[in-house]
Amino acid sequence: MSEFKRMNHPRQKFLFFVAQDITDSIQDKIIQLIKNIASSRSWIIGPPRIVSSIDKMEATQDSPIETLGGELEIYSAAHPLTLPKDIDRQHLEEVEAIVEAVRVLSEHEQLAFEFELDGVYVGAIDDGIINKTLRVGLLNEWKKGLQN
Repeated sequence: MSEFKRMNHPRQKFLFFVAQDITDSIQDKIIQLIKNIASSRSWIIGPPRIVSSIDKMEATQDSPIETLGGELEIYSAAHPLTLPKDIDRQHLEEVEAIVEAVRVLSEHEQLAFEFELDGVYVGAIDDGIINKTLRVGLLNEWKKGLQN
């Protein structure tokens, strides 16, 4: 694995963020969630980091768009790229740990989250329920790919 890390392998960003209005209380919970996730394990590239931004208003918007969540950097396995199975499996475990932690918070606080991989929507969690796109389209397909 150490040889692989020295390579200039492309990376992707796995983003998870609150998909509803953000209060100070929600902001505190998200920051604590990401700190807890980050310290919960050893990460291949590094722990998830907090993402907090406000996009300037456009003429068609009533208010600025605020993004609050976290971002994990992972090595890309997008075709035609491949990863060693152990690294790909560890990245899946990292993503699954994030999804489960977000699911628990979503369930307890009745929060909605969305997930993106390099800016492409890959699913959501609403009130603790993982949607089919995230569960089947991302996680189950990733697991199937590791079995081949």
